[in-house]
Amino acid sequence: MYYTRDKTQKVKIGNIVIGGNNNIIIQSMTNTKTSDIDKTIKQINTLYKLGCSLVRVAVLDIQDAKVLVKIVKLSKCPIIADIHFNANFALQAIKAKVAKIRINPGNLNNLKEFEQIIIAAKKNNVAIRIGINTGSLPKNIKTNTQIINLMKKYVSLCEKNKFYSIILSIKSSDVNKTITLNKILAANFKYPIHIGATEAGEIKTSCVRSTLLISKLLSLKIGNTIRVSISGDPYDEPIIAKTILQENGYDVDLTHLISCPTCGRCQIDLMKLLNEIKLITDLKPKNITVAIMGCLVNGINEAKNANIGIYGLKNKYVIYSNSKKIGIFNYNKVLKKFKSLYAKYK
Repeated sequence: MYYTRDKTQKVKIGNIVIGGNNNIIIQSMTNTKTSDIDKTIKQINTLYKLGCSLVRVAVLDIQDAKVLVKIVKLSKCPIIADIHFNANFALQAIKAKVAKIRINPGNLNNLKEFEQIIIAAKKNNVAIRIGINTGSLPKNIKTNTQIINLMKKYVSLCEKNKFYSIILSIKSSDVNKTITLNKILAANFKYPIHIGATEAGEIKTSCVRSTLLISKLLSLKIGNTIRVSISGDPYDEPIIAKTILQENGYDVDLTHLISCPTCGRCQIDLMKLLNEIKLITDLKPKNITVAIMGCLVNGINEAKNANIGIYGLKNKYVIYSNSKKIGIFNYNKVLKKFKSLYAKYK
């Protein structure tokens, strides 16, 4: 028997509540040097616009720790401080009023120091994610049972101090291993679970791994918050995460986008048009369906069935809006017409 998503304890992180019947929360992590405040804040706030409710930043050194106060003040969403090896950085992050800290039992293994972090977090209403990665386990931890026992040790210390604002995660680059460990996790703990594949790979590989893993766990009603990890641009992470949720039947703030595979029948620069439209829909999602098609074979019906549909005819573009033909346009005019039609939806 699992502590399924809706049965987990509620944990408040800034102005967000995770667990119970609350929505699944999407998060990501910056890839900037945190002490570069301008670049970090730009990335945080863009990730927020793209759908992240939480954003995590790395705290590698004292410079990163010192700027957390400013990062917290300038961020549009609650900030998670990612802590490894150094308990003092965790204490500084708590003092800076981050909403949550991430502790890795694989490299912060002094339980007395961890207890100091718990006491400080409890005093300052800061949540803790106990996040185990199989890539950074202590040498003596190898089996699934040993991994779960490591988690129990850290959770027990939190509970001993009557601290319950904790999120749990166990991640691996191996999809099946991660699913198995999260099933065991959900069977043993009542706390919200953060899910995703770590070291998931570049965007194509990560899409496959993340979709398989997250979809399977969601089908088991495991997972209260998710991250799609990608080597490279973090801006792709929340869009893919929202797409996974949408395709699994969850209501998300995302335009439902359909486009053809650009086979030999396509006689327009569909990718140019599609990328322009994605710039609009990703930053201003609407609860509608948009179809961008490259030929007559499937294009007419897909365009008619969408709220806004476009299909191409040798550098001419036919637009439909809710089954009504709007007209035939060249590239510049079709994009302008799309923007005006799209803007009418709330």
